[in-house]
Amino acid sequence: MDETSNFLYFFIAIIILVIITCYALLAIFLNNFNKKVNGTTSVMAWIPLANVYLLGKLTFSKDAGYGLVALFILSGTLKLTFATTTIVLSLPNVLQIILGAVFAGAFIATLIFGIQKYDNISTKKHSKKKIAKKEEVSKANDEFFNS
Repeated sequence: MDETSNFLYFFIAIIILVIITCYALLAIFLNNFNKKVNGTTSVMAWIPLANVYLLGKLTFSKDAGYGLVALFILSGTLKLTFATTTIVLSLPNVLQIILGAVFAGAFIATLIFGIQKYDNISTKKHSKKKIAKKEEVSKANDEFFNS
């Protein structure tokens, strides 16, 4: 029994480390993506719901960001407790599962499109620098040979 519980603790610790690593990598990616698109970094990349909005906004538009956040919120349950009264705000369980699956698919798809957009922005800036450098060299060559 002790061996099983030790394995379970180890497994849970590994899962927690993987989740923290993925969260940090997403935040760093969103920071760099925001810097490429808007020219500045954003604190929103590190805030839990705000980073979902930021991913949708940078990849597509503000509406896509709001849609991703809405799907995330609607797929969850909120319990409010005041003294002896508990209020539960949730959709039916089947609908929550469907919206959760839709959110997961939309999030992954938005992340993939965001990575492609980030690569396209990086490639365009790199190729513009190359073209500018070639133009400088050709102007210098023209001046040298024409004089």
